[in-house]
Amino acid sequence: NHSLFWEVLCPTGGGEPKGDLMDIIRRDFGLFENMKNELINRSVAIQGSGWGWLGYNPATGRLRINTTANQDPLEPTTGLIPL
Repeated sequence: NHSLFWEVLCPTGGGEPKGDLMDIIRRDFGLFENMKNELINRSVAIQGSGWGWLGYNPATGRLRINTTANQDPLEPTTGLIPL
């Protein structure tokens, strides 16, 4: 999880996504703010250590918010591809 985290950081990053990702977020959550709030709420609820994720479900073609405990990786434990 940390390896992925360090690779996606960017000194000019942040803000709202653009293009296809934003279109899919709007399709699945209505608004970017809805997705962001769900991710925050689910992540804050993790007791101890864990991760909050935005994942892609290849079986349904939809985005989903999920959490994992400790250092459990997203894809092997849920089948979701981390975004």
